[in-house]
Amino acid sequence: MGQSAQKLVDSVIVTALARLSMLLALPTLGLIFWLYSNWQGDKLATMQMQIEQTQHDAKEASRLAIKLSDRLVAVETKQVQDAASSEKFQSATLSRLDRVQDSIVGLSNTVSALTATLQAIVDDRRTGARDRVPP
Repeated sequence: MGQSAQKLVDSVIVTALARLSMLLALPTLGLIFWLYSNWQGDKLATMQMQIEQTQHDAKEASRLAIKLSDRLVAVETKQVQDAASSEKFQSATLSRLDRVQDSIVGLSNTVSALTATLQAIVDDRRTGARDRVPP
């Protein structure tokens, strides 16, 4: 009888453990799912914050790019205006230099003509002084 009693006790313990494990299985699975969903929720919240930060940074970069584009257009416009102004100034300077050169050539011709005239007058006076007889 000792063996059958032992078998009965073992059978009762095994049955009780089986029923206890079946009873605790659903709450244990629920607890595991709840912990996992909280962990996933935290990861999702972190990812959401990173996405929002990235979107904010992208909007800021876009705004700065537009601002930079406007500045670049202004610089290019100023550069074109300065180049045109510089070209106009160079053209005016060359024109003035051409006029100065023409004036120098004209003055040189006038000086040459004056020199020739003075030389002719001096020559006339010398020849006239030789032809004159002293009194």
